Amino acid sequence: MSYAKNSNGPSASTTFFSPDYVSARAQFREKVKAAGGRLEPLELGAKGPNGESLTIDIAWFGPEKPRRVFVHSSGLHGVEAFAGSAIQLQWLKQGIPPIPEGTAIVLVHVVNPYGMAWLRRFNENNVDLSRNFLTPDEKFAGAPETYRKLNGFLNPTTPPSRDLFYLRAAWPLVRYRMAELRQAIAGGQYANPKGLFFGGQRLEEGPTKLQGYMADHLAGVERIVAIDIHTGLGRFAEDCLLMDAAPERVDVNHRMRAVFGERVQLLDSYGVAYEVRGAIYNMYYRVSPTTQVYFAAQEFGTYNPARIVKALRAENRWHHYGAGTTDHPTKTELQEVFNPGDARWRRLVLQRGREVINQSVELAFEKSRSSGAS
Repeated sequence: MSYAKNSNGPSASTTFFSPDYVSARAQFREKVKAAGGRLEPLELGAKGPNGESLTIDIAWFGPEKPRRVFVHSSGLHGVEAFAGSAIQLQWLKQGIPPIPEGTAIVLVHVVNPYGMAWLRRFNENNVDLSRNFLTPDEKFAGAPETYRKLNGFLNPTTPPSRDLFYLRAAWPLVRYRMAELRQAIAGGQYANPKGLFFGGQRLEEGPTKLQGYMADHLAGVERIVAIDIHTGLGRFAEDCLLMDAAPERVDVNHRMRAVFGERVQLLDSYGVAYEVRGAIYNMYYRVSPTTQVYFAAQEFGTYNPARIVKALRAENRWHHYGAGTTDHPTKTELQEVFNPGDARWRRLVLQRGREVINQSVELAFEKSRSSGAS
C-alpha cells in the first residue's frame, strides 16, 4: 500500500517507506547482505500480529574491534520506525562509503519491533523505551504531580469514543504553561502501567539485549557518534537534532553545533522538546564510560501536539480496553501522525536523513582520515 499523495510513478513511499514491519525487515536484511555487512538479529519474546518473530536487526560494517564508531538507530518508538527505516534503506542502497582503518558503521534497525508491527509507540509491556534507559541511581518510580492530576483525562479506562477531546483539552491549556504541560505529560512517568509515556518497572527485554550487544562491541572505543531517528516534534517536514542538556556535555554540544549547525537543540523545556528520564543516550554512557560520545536524536516534525496526544490517547484505549487489532481507525491515525503520507514530507525526511548520516560519518572518522588511515 502506498501512502504517497500527488505523486506520479515510483516515489519514496514505495521505494523506501515500507508498508509494515515485516517488509521493512526483509528489505533491510537483503540490502545489508548486498552491501557486505554482518547481520546480527536480536530475537525478542514478543510476537507480531500474525505470530511472526520480532527482532532488532543490527548491521555491522568494519572491524570487530574499532576505535571509532558511527551508530544509526531507528524505531525506538515503534510506529515512528517507518521514517528511520526508510533512511537506512536509502543509505544502504546508495552504498556504504569507504571505511577507514580502525572504524566501523553500525545500523540498528527498529529498536522496538513490537511497536512498529502493532502500530504502537510503546512496546509489548506498554513501555516507552525512550523513558526506560534509567541511570543506575534512578528508580523506576514516580510521576509528575501534574501528570497525576491529568491522569483521568490522558488515560480513560474505556474503549475509544468521541468524547470531545479538544474541548476537554482546553482546561489544561488554560491552567498550565505549555512548557510545563509538555514536560509533565511527555517527560516520563512510572506510576501507571497502562498510561501514556510509561517508563516501565525494569529495563525491558529489547533494551537489555541491545545494551548487552553494545557493551560487548563498543566498550573502550575512543569515539561514538550516534544518531537516533524520531518523528512527531516540531514543524511539519522540518527536522532538528536534540542533544543531552547535562552541563558536563557542553564541550561535546559545542562541537555538535559546529558540525550540524542551527538545527541542534538541547533536550530541555526551552525548545520543541522536553527533559527526558531514561533516554537511550544513557546506554552509550554506561557501556563505555570513558568514550567520547556524540549523540543526537534527529526529530522530524509532523502535526500539532494536540492531534498527536489525541491519537496516542485513542490508540492506547483501543490497545488496553478494545480488541487492539491493527485494522482499527485509531491505528490508521497513529500511523499518519508519526508517518505522514505526504510525499513532500517523505522526500525531505530522506534528504535530511542522508545529510545527517554523511555529516555524522565525517565526525566519527575525522581523526582517522586526517591521520592518513585508509
